[in-house]
Amino acid sequence: MSVDNTVPRIDHLDLEALGDGLALDNLAATRSYDRPYWNPETANGPGFWTLSDYQGVKDAANDNARLSSAQGTQVVDRKVEGKYSSIHNMDDPEHGELKMIAMSFLRSRKIKQWQSAIEEIVDVLLDDSAAQPGEFDLVDIVTARLPMMVIARVLGVPKEDAPKMVDWANRMTSSDPDERVDTAALEEARNEVMDYFKKLTEERREVPQDDLVSVIANAEIQTGKLSWGQLAAYYIVLVAAGNETTRHLVSGGILALNDNPEALRQMQQDHGLVIRAVEEMIRFVSPVAAMRRTALEDMTIGDQHIKAGDRVVLFFNGANRDPEVFEDPDTFDINRHGSNQHLGFGSGVHFCLGSHLARAEVQTFFTRMLDRGYRFDVVGEPTRVRHYLFTGWSHIPVKLTHLT
Repeated sequence: MSVDNTVPRIDHLDLEALGDGLALDNLAATRSYDRPYWNPETANGPGFWTLSDYQGVKDAANDNARLSSAQGTQVVDRKVEGKYSSIHNMDDPEHGELKMIAMSFLRSRKIKQWQSAIEEIVDVLLDDSAAQPGEFDLVDIVTARLPMMVIARVLGVPKEDAPKMVDWANRMTSSDPDERVDTAALEEARNEVMDYFKKLTEERREVPQDDLVSVIANAEIQTGKLSWGQLAAYYIVLVAAGNETTRHLVSGGILALNDNPEALRQMQQDHGLVIRAVEEMIRFVSPVAAMRRTALEDMTIGDQHIKAGDRVVLFFNGANRDPEVFEDPDTFDINRHGSNQHLGFGSGVHFCLGSHLARAEVQTFFTRMLDRGYRFDVVGEPTRVRHYLFTGWSHIPVKLTHLT
């Protein structure tokens, strides 16, 4: 392996740097290099090639023929679905066949049918926020609950069981070492999810309904109905993936508006700016910060030789701050000229399955917040999630201000 030692030694998995909010600074440093940066093996994880420029990340995300997801999408080999393989950790053609099952149910036209349910859930969360007597944790009261309450409704989970979804997601997807459960507790959460959805699958096979579990449980691929292993992996990844993106996007959006009051003022005057503002939040926050691929063959990226079996990590948060693509990229600007071509939902065959649902949730949250004349004021230091995979926060102390 040929590595240029003139590049500063930066570890993109460094927990202290991640906790201190230095991830983007470090990515900017390695982006300035004109080819992939080798992140050496450390106590935090194995070595890997870093891509943090926009074009490099986009090209790699679309090169699924040579860069595989089947060996895992985290630098450290940890799959939320355990012994099974979900569409997240899978290559075509199997990936495409399974992903297609849920795609029609999660496309934008179908999501519009869920709009009233999303509004109802957002209203509950805003009511709960208004009922707090003073300072409260935004993550605990709002952002951790929003995606799970919505995905529960979409899946067909009864309303009274939605709190279970929040608990399962918290235990299965906690990526920060300060919050992460141990292996036994992770397995326990996984088993609870599988037991619950096994029963729900049986019910939906007998009496299908207009929900996503009915779609998945009754779907057929070339080999027939999905096996229990395929079903279990699907359910687990939907619970997990349905959690992190929206949770951290709303959290990061609130923080961005606190730091940029002029943007909030413009949105208050024109609620139609919410759509554009949410796209800028996706770019600026980049809740899904990175994904790993594994080289299937010897290849070249830029001028760098990559060997078969090497890990290549695509840093979407770095790509979304590339000054070659985004003018003044470190500024939160809801009035960006032209279309916002961010990579916040990835690119290529692994483009986020739930992107339409996530957009609907976040747009609805900020629209209803503005409709009510609410503002969430950050009153203490937010606690960052110390993990390279997500840009997120585990605690954000806030107070709710009524503007009207």
